[in-house]
Amino acid sequence: MNKPIILGSRASKLALWQTNLVKKKLEDSGVKCEIKTISSSGDIDLKTPIYSMGITGVFTKELDQALLNKEIDVAVHSLKDVPTRLAEEICIGAVLKRGKWEDIILWKNMECKSKKIRSVATGSLRRKFQWKLKYPNDKVIPIRGNINSRVEKLKTDSKIDGVFFASAALSRLKICQENEETLDNFLPAPCQGFIVATCLKDNKLVIENLNKINNKKSSICSEIERDFLRTLEGGCSAPIGAIAKVKGKIIDFKGGVFSMKGEQPKIIEALLKIDERNGVGKKLANEVLNNGGRLYIEEAKVK
Repeated sequence: MNKPIILGSRASKLALWQTNLVKKKLEDSGVKCEIKTISSSGDIDLKTPIYSMGITGVFTKELDQALLNKEIDVAVHSLKDVPTRLAEEICIGAVLKRGKWEDIILWKNMECKSKKIRSVATGSLRRKFQWKLKYPNDKVIPIRGNINSRVEKLKTDSKIDGVFFASAALSRLKICQENEETLDNFLPAPCQGFIVATCLKDNKLVIENLNKINNKKSSICSEIERDFLRTLEGGCSAPIGAIAKVKGKIIDFKGGVFSMKGEQPKIIEALLKIDERNGVGKKLANEVLNNGGRLYIEEAKVK
C-alpha cells in the first residue's frame, strides 16, 4: 500500500510500547506505518475508580471514534480494556501472541509484606475480592494512574504497603522490583496480556495486512474469553476472571465471577477439543450464571 497505515494509540508509555510493537510487526511484513496519539477518558480522569465511572470502554472509545472518523486506520489496545461489543463498523484485525497473563503485587519492602494486616491498593474489583478471600483482614484501597505513577505512589505513600499490577505491563516497560510477588493462583482479567489491533470492517486492505501479524492461538483464546465475559454481561470493571490456554489440540479453560460480599466465587474449569470450540465461551458462562453467578453479577451492577 502506498500511503502509510495510521496506527492510533493512547499517549501512555505502555500504550505506545504496544503500538510500536504492532508497528514493527507490520513494517517487518513490508507495510509502512505511522503513529497518532489520542487521549482517552481513562487517561484524563485519574481519580474516579474505573468501576465507578458507569461506562465501558473508558480507555478505548476515543480511539474507536477516531477509527469511525477515518482519522486513523488501526487502533491498538490492551484487549482486556476493549468492550465485548464493538461498534458495528469495527472489527478485530489482529491479536498478537499473548504476553504474561498473571497478576502481581509489588510490596514496598519485605517488612510491609510481613505485617499481620496490610493495606494494598488496586482499581480492580476482581483483584480486590480475590485478595480478600485469601487475606480477609487486609485493607484494600482504591488507586488510579498509569504504571509509573502507581509505582511512585507505592514508594512515597506511607499508607500503602503493596500495589497490584498486570505482570505483562511491568514486563513490557522493563520495570523490575525486588519485592515483586507473582499471583499465579489469581484468575486474570479476560484477555489480560493480549495486544489487539482493531480496524474498520470495510477496510479490506488493512484487514489483509493485519491478518499477517495475527496469532492464531491468541485469537482462539481471546475469542473464548471475550464470549465468556460478554455472556456474563460484565464490563471491564466487573469481578470476572478467565483464562484459556491452547495445549496441543486441547483448550484448557478456567473462569468465574467473584462475590462483592466475600462469598465463595463461582468458578468453572473445562478441557475442550480445539475443533469443538465454537460457542463454548457462552456455554461455560451460562453454567456459571445458572450456578449462582447471576446473583454476583447483579451485586456488581448495584455497586
